[in-house]
Amino acid sequence: MSPLIAGAIHDAKNGLNVLNTWLEEARRAAPSAAIDEARAVAARVSAQLVELLALYRAGEDTLRLAIEDHDLTDFCQEVTSEVILPPGSALRIESDTDAAAAIGAWAFDAYQVKLVLQEALRNAVRHGAQHIRFAVAAQAGGGLRFTVSDDGPGFPQEVLDGEARAMDSDSSGIGLVFARLIANRHATPGGRHGRIELSNDGGAVFALLLP
Repeated sequence: MSPLIAGAIHDAKNGLNVLNTWLEEARRAAPSAAIDEARAVAARVSAQLVELLALYRAGEDTLRLAIEDHDLTDFCQEVTSEVILPPGSALRIESDTDAAAAIGAWAFDAYQVKLVLQEALRNAVRHGAQHIRFAVAAQAGGGLRFTVSDDGPGFPQEVLDGEARAMDSDSSGIGLVFARLIANRHATPGGRHGRIELSNDGGAVFALLLP
């Protein structure tokens, strides 16, 4: 990808952010299912553009994470509150706030990690789940584990076998590649890196593990 294309993607992302602001104002003035759907599409495309830029910067060795301490209760609430659900849907997203409060704070790049987790939540919504659970837990051997689990059809076998393209409903494969990149870029001085894990257990289970 050339710097010119990267710049164009950045401009398009900013334009989508402006569009989303207008759509939110329109929703407040006159709520409608069409506006909610447009907001969801704009948010998804904007996130994909951010992910694409991150992959480009990683290839150019210019991707830098902003690792800071973040309150997990506030962070988890922010992650789930920004996911747009289908109009009139009975879908529920359950968040384990007690566990987040017990852990307190953790150091990570909140912006990038939020993108990874929200993409996992949107995938669960798009694949027909009716109940989604978003949880966080401290690992016994050290580290933090975010989990998005649902009661949908689960991951296809090709996803579990490692084919990135199969995870995303748009078949771009960007979401899973981005998730792996951001997880791996979270590392300790001792060489421990983050990772993602995919499994099926009554539905799809997406886990992001940070050191």
